[in-house]
Amino acid sequence: MSTLEKTIDLLNTLPESQIETIYNFVQFLSLQQNTVKSVDTESLDDIFDNIVGVLPDTGKTLEEYRNERLKTLSLRHI
Repeated sequence: MSTLEKTIDLLNTLPESQIETIYNFVQFLSLQQNTVKSVDTESLDDIFDNIVGVLPDTGKTLEEYRNERLKTLSLRHI
């Protein structure tokens, strides 16, 4: 008898409310497993390409971006 068959036999003896609790837990475990798989399948290069593609290249240096951001933040506090 497989583990699944043994589990089904046990589930048949439980009230519906406890079966619902077990179902919710199994569904949670299943979702976690799917999340781990999807994270593992994307390479770091793909992730980097997605991040880089979000911001347009305006030709500014990092220092210019930093100064622009600091000016924006200081204007919010006025």
